[in-house]
Amino acid sequence: MYRKLLPWHIDQKNHTVCIKEVKNRHLKSGKFTLLNWNVHKNNHSFKWLHDFGQILHHYEPDFIAFQEYKTKSKRSILDSRKEYGYGFFSNIEMQKEDSGLINASTCHFESFNPIFSEYVEPLIKTPKISFFTQYTLENNQKLTLINTHMINFVQNKKYISQIKQLEKLCDNQEKLILTGDFNTWSSKRMHLLTHMTEALGLDHVIFETNHHKKSYLAHPLDHVFYKGLKPIKSEILHEIKTSDHKPMIVEFTTNI
Repeated sequence: MYRKLLPWHIDQKNHTVCIKEVKNRHLKSGKFTLLNWNVHKNNHSFKWLHDFGQILHHYEPDFIAFQEYKTKSKRSILDSRKEYGYGFFSNIEMQKEDSGLINASTCHFESFNPIFSEYVEPLIKTPKISFFTQYTLENNQKLTLINTHMINFVQNKKYISQIKQLEKLCDNQEKLILTGDFNTWSSKRMHLLTHMTEALGLDHVIFETNHHKKSYLAHPLDHVFYKGLKPIKSEILHEIKTSDHKPMIVEFTTNI
C-alpha cells in the first residue's frame, strides 16, 4: 500500500522503451568495442559527462551498456551524439526523471525485448530489469546484446528466478554478449550465474585488473560473458571515480 506514497512508480503493464534510431544498418567491421558501466545515476553531473566524453574519444565504443542510467524529461546525453542510436528501458519512473538500462550502438538494432524481474527488491519495492537487443553484422549474422541489472537484497530463490529469465533470453543465440551488474556478492550467487553461463556455452571475460571491479564482501559484481566471439583486449578504467562502479572496456572480434 505505501508504494503509492513514494515519489516514483513502476509501470509493469506498459513496457515503455525510449528509442533513438541511427542511420547505419550493419556493424561494418569484424572488430568492435563494448563499454559496460553502472553509472549510479550520476550521468548528468559535469564530471561524469567529462569522463564519458574522454571514454568516447579514446575508445570509440561501438556498443554501450549502462545500468542505473538516469534520464531527464525522457532525454539522454546520447541524443546529442549523432553516431549512436539507443534503446532505454526504465524500472523507476518519476515525473521528470526515469532510471534504468540503456543499450546504445553505432548501428541499428533489429529487435528488442525488455523484461522486468518477477520479484521486487524490499523497502523500495522496485523490480530489476534485463534488456535484449539484436543487431546485424556485415555478413548478415546476428549479434545479441543482453544488458542486465540483477535483483538485490532477496533470497536466492528470487535471484534464481531472474537467472532463469536470462537463460531464456540467451538460449539459441550464436553470437552473444551478456553484460551488466549481476550483484554477485556471494559465492552462492556467483555459482548460480556461472552454472547458467557455462551450461549455455558462454565464456567469461577476464580482466588483468580484476581487483578494480566494484565488489561487495570481496565478490565482484560486474561481468561480461560472451559466445561466438573472441575478446582481444579488456580493461577496467579504475581511475574514473564518477560512479561507485568502474567502466569496463572489451574489444571483440567476430573472426574466430
